[in-house]
Amino acid sequence: MNEASRMNIVVFQVNGDEDDLLRGTAPAEAEDAIRQAWRQVQGERQVQASDITRVHSVWQPSRVDRVFLAATFRGAEITHEFDRPADGGWSAVLEAATDPVTKAEAEHLRDVVVQAESEGEWLPTLHTYDGPLKLYASLPLVGDRLHLGFAKVTVTPEGRVRMSHLMKYELDALSEDEFDVLAGEAVGNLRRGLMVKVHPHPDNGALVVLERGGNSLCAASAVVMDDFAESIGAHVGEDELLVALVSPDHVYVAGRNSGWAEQLADWVRTSPDTSGDLVPSLLLVDSSGIREIIAERPTGRVPAAPA
Repeated sequence: MNEASRMNIVVFQVNGDEDDLLRGTAPAEAEDAIRQAWRQVQGERQVQASDITRVHSVWQPSRVDRVFLAATFRGAEITHEFDRPADGGWSAVLEAATDPVTKAEAEHLRDVVVQAESEGEWLPTLHTYDGPLKLYASLPLVGDRLHLGFAKVTVTPEGRVRMSHLMKYELDALSEDEFDVLAGEAVGNLRRGLMVKVHPHPDNGALVVLERGGNSLCAASAVVMDDFAESIGAHVGEDELLVALVSPDHVYVAGRNSGWAEQLADWVRTSPDTSGDLVPSLLLVDSSGIREIIAERPTGRVPAAPA
């Protein structure tokens, strides 16, 4: 077996710049492969972890590396090409990888990192404020807690989701007209394919579920659409809505006076989602927009600001 095929290539993107990609390598089987690659990169160039906006590796990070990534690169996107063998059966997995990891593979990884920029569609995204997210373009929706951003999103043939966030410096460089075009395109893309499913309940009233295609990418961002309260309110028969953002892709809506309030709050507080920068939240929404955050999943972050 070619020894190169036993290596894990890790690419670190700096400040969202597709031309500023740092590459490190470490043994694929190492529990701390990502940490080793990061040390290698830092030995070649002094870069702050807070400046890293994306980490992409050939092999899925181990549990040890996932802890390292969460603690070191908070707010960065973490992606990988191949799943790590759950039973430690590296021999069979590596034997199956007949193509050696070469310079061509490294160039392919670079292509993967920038794929969203070239092939994706703009979509609005939601994120809960946290320090490292100062790198993202962030427009406040509720105080300094819930923010709107934008990302180019694409789904690979293997079903992996790639997101390239609009960065703060990119937003600052846009004129008012350019921003209006981008925001309009993003909301238009979100609206296209958005499905509203109404589930009547004899006691609790109607529950609305919003979906987008097969994976419902960024469905929760529908809450920022200008006509959200009016159009969804027509289905539940109320002007004030409870909107449960269980994940960036899963959103449930009911009337404020319906019997769903306790259950929606429970879904938010117990959400297992770890896919994005949005803390699962229950919102109060009306025709004026998002009025307040009623509940959040406990995370240890700063509590929601009062309305």
